[in-house]
Amino acid sequence: MKLAPSPYRVILCLVLLSLIALPVLAQEEPAPEPARFLIEKITVQGPKAAPANIVRAETLLKEGESYTEDQLRQAVYRIHRLPFVLVASFSLRKGSERGAYELLIEVEPARWFFYDHWMRGFQFDEPLDLDATFQRELDSSFDLGGLVGARLFVGRSGVVFAALDSEEGGQIGFTQYDLLGRGIIASAGASRNLCCLQEVLPLGLDPTFASWTYEESTRLSVGLSIPLGGRQSIQVALSERRGEALDRDPVFLTRDFSGFTLENGDLEHRRAEAKWVYDTSDDPLFPTRGVSASAGLEASHFEAGNLRAFRFSGPEEEVRNLPAYEAEQVVAAVSGIRHWSVTPRQTVSVTGRLAVGQSRIENLLVDDNVRPATNLDLYSGSVGVQHAVTVYRSREAGNASDLRLESGVEVGEERVDPAFAVDPLERLQIWTGLVFRHPWGRIRLMLSYLDVGEVFR
Repeated sequence: MKLAPSPYRVILCLVLLSLIALPVLAQEEPAPEPARFLIEKITVQGPKAAPANIVRAETLLKEGESYTEDQLRQAVYRIHRLPFVLVASFSLRKGSERGAYELLIEVEPARWFFYDHWMRGFQFDEPLDLDATFQRELDSSFDLGGLVGARLFVGRSGVVFAALDSEEGGQIGFTQYDLLGRGIIASAGASRNLCCLQEVLPLGLDPTFASWTYEESTRLSVGLSIPLGGRQSIQVALSERRGEALDRDPVFLTRDFSGFTLENGDLEHRRAEAKWVYDTSDDPLFPTRGVSASAGLEASHFEAGNLRAFRFSGPEEEVRNLPAYEAEQVVAAVSGIRHWSVTPRQTVSVTGRLAVGQSRIENLLVDDNVRPATNLDLYSGSVGVQHAVTVYRSREAGNASDLRLESGVEVGEERVDPAFAVDPLERLQIWTGLVFRHPWGRIRLMLSYLDVGEVFR
């Protein structure tokens, strides 16, 4: 079955093409040669030696070279995107000779101890199972969680951290900046969750739109970012989660696709991603201008083995050993987000994503029947608009803080071919909330409305 084009998909394509083409077209327009500044010295003021080394390396600037004002500004944006930097700014001082300058970069680092807490309220169009502790008779939920942790700078440009996360459990990780002296960033991390982590798989890995719950799990991850100049980079990420199976349930609580409840089993989910990234955004958490775009390949492999399930047929309990379930998918994806600063305190952002790919599944349990090996074609897309207002901002030394009111809407669609019962899976989400950031961390209070299923029909 081939998918016929629809106005919705055409809009998605146009939005994404616009997001990616805007910075390219802007570069192609003829413009007068901008002024260049010879930087004979780079001085970082604010952080201690190790973070200062990281900041200096992240500029990707070299002493003795000439740069435009925009290149200097993009260097500061890269610094601002570092997770331990709150505020960064630059200024030029006269150098030792005429036409030469000292680049002064002033940085306010975040504290060594950090936290990120959230309170999120959801209203669903119909009852959904999106949380391992969700009460099934309700069509709304309230989520309270977050993490607390600490970071320590080691060596010349390394950072080690440890955290306790309400979702991932205990975490440890290490990031090495300026690897080989070339601005490369390498990272590795591990986490351990002792109970009840729930994961909703994409339709390519489970086309019945199910959630799998780990009784306990361990996750390992590594990442690499290779700069290709001031605005571009190649990023590679690998991760693996292993754990004991606790349950598999339909996300739509009003529907039952098997009647069996898992008793035990082993779960394994591996992911790999390689993408080209173009980024000129000025802030990772509170962006006000710039473009972030990416294009690349995403591969996933999910396996559920040693599955044992049971169900009650009247007064009797039926126990069944299920064959090992295996699914893998490869997706080519392009995504982008554009930020416009419409006033000094207001920002409008437009986001979009398109993905196509293929997957193969084996031994999928549907309506008490096990399906043999099946090949699927995958299609997904989304587009969204967000508006942000800065309610409060302070740049007081040692106490930089921001309070923003954020609101947005996003629509999306995911489908597989040949289709399953929930195909296509449409989504509409509307949200609003307050986000507060200060030197110790971030607090988020969000309210969302979520409609999943047949949204546009």
